[in-house]
Amino acid sequence: MKILETLKQPYPCVDLERSNTQNLLYSFVVGAFIAVFLIVFEPFGISRWESDKKVFHLLAFGGVTFGILIFMKFGLMKVFPNYFNESKWTVGREIIVNLTVLCLIALGNYTYAGSIHLFPWRWYVFFWNFAVVVALGVFPISFNVFVKYNRGLKKFSEPVALGISKEKKKSEILLKAENGKDTLSLKAGELFFLESADNYSKVFFKSEGDLKQELLRGSLSSMGNQISDESIVRCHRSYIVNLSKTEKVTGNAQGYKLHLLDSDYVIPVARKYSAIIEGLK
Repeated sequence: MKILETLKQPYPCVDLERSNTQNLLYSFVVGAFIAVFLIVFEPFGISRWESDKKVFHLLAFGGVTFGILIFMKFGLMKVFPNYFNESKWTVGREIIVNLTVLCLIALGNYTYAGSIHLFPWRWYVFFWNFAVVVALGVFPISFNVFVKYNRGLKKFSEPVALGISKEKKKSEILLKAENGKDTLSLKAGELFFLESADNYSKVFFKSEGDLKQELLRGSLSSMGNQISDESIVRCHRSYIVNLSKTEKVTGNAQGYKLHLLDSDYVIPVARKYSAIIEGLK
């Protein structure tokens, strides 16, 4: 079935593209929006509450949402890194995770509401809340994911011809490790790409006709700051690539993919760096 095939298609894991600060801010904004919405509009019978602490309790519901999002982004994503893997992320996983968040928020709200005696602790009350949340969330979430998938697929699957010279440049690059002693000197035309490896950076370069790699202690950002060649750019949180070594560009809903000359390496381009590629069309 076409829907099942679509669920298996690559999809960008936005949470992995954001920094910790951005994820924290996002969680706060969503929680604050929920609290303000409940306070202003008083839906779901809230207008009939009679309590001196009504505003406080509604703020607490926003706090539950904030807490659940923090738990997902800084808890589950850290504990299960293999599941939250960008290269394995699909449309189906995106929908499942969004629905999981909704269910956890429903559980959190049920627990809090029960603790303030908004309704009795009954199993059928919980399942009713659970069913309402899923019923209300599954369709808009699925629709939103499918729309974003189709937009991304259309945008990043368009053919791209890089307007950059493939001629080898003679400018020298000197990369220094954090200790200041280990160095790697090479010509810009020899460098293919750099890959982040925890506290190290892997440098891939052509030497004597073969593609070799060397490990230098230092972050990818620190290595990038030592390179001034305009064709060597950051394209992903884990990669710096020499665009002049790109043979062709393909793409899917996750973003562009750079296929490098004379190698089997394919370098991903994060969506926030896609303007770099589009600017070379």
